[in-house]
Amino acid sequence: MNAKRNLAIASVLLAAAAGAVWVSGRMSWMGVTIADGLSPERTMDVAGTTWAPALSALWLVFLAAIAAALALKNWARGVVAVIVAVAAIGAAYPAVTVLTQEPDIGYLEKILRDAPANGDAGTAVMGNKDYISQVDPTAAGPSVAILGAVLAVLAAALLMRGLRGGGMGSKYVSPAARRAELEQRVFDDTAGEPASERDLWDALDGGDDPTAAGGARPGAGEGAGPERPRAEG
Repeated sequence: MNAKRNLAIASVLLAAAAGAVWVSGRMSWMGVTIADGLSPERTMDVAGTTWAPALSALWLVFLAAIAAALALKNWARGVVAVIVAVAAIGAAYPAVTVLTQEPDIGYLEKILRDAPANGDAGTAVMGNKDYISQVDPTAAGPSVAILGAVLAVLAAALLMRGLRGGGMGSKYVSPAARRAELEQRVFDDTAGEPASERDLWDALDGGDDPTAAGGARPGAGEGAGPERPRAEG
């Protein structure tokens, strides 16, 4: 029951993580000021998927993990949990760098020169003579990505916890233990109820003969002393 509950909660967390990463990728992560030394400076917002293109695929990973976790079991579900954790790191790392470090101007100029302006593939956001004069990081977009990563990590932890609770649970009895239990039920005179025909057959399958002298109760076979002769007359 706990395993099913953990799986349900993990699925909800993965869906929320996917939504957070998707929204974050479309939010502004920083504002930049572009100049060329001649024309007036212009400003623009850099979206999360522009700064970290992997965000456009990571939210799909979280959605796919929901279906995979529901369909797979045991170690395969553990692999899904590991993939989710790695994807969460991939979503959080660029967001943390934006919030804690100065943006790489060279990298930013490169991606803006390669990015199309207003969806026009023939026109780039920045020309070859343009340069970035100022960068102003924003906290909202990266923070949403970090929130999505945290939710994904929690989901991965629940998937791994479900593995420890699933599989061979406490009700599993090894063949050796089951054979010993059958022998005790068949041969031990302290057993509360007689052995059933099923138990006898199980004992035979395990290599024990309930009818042999060695399987008799202590004191009735080879462990018993010699029989006392009867008095005549």
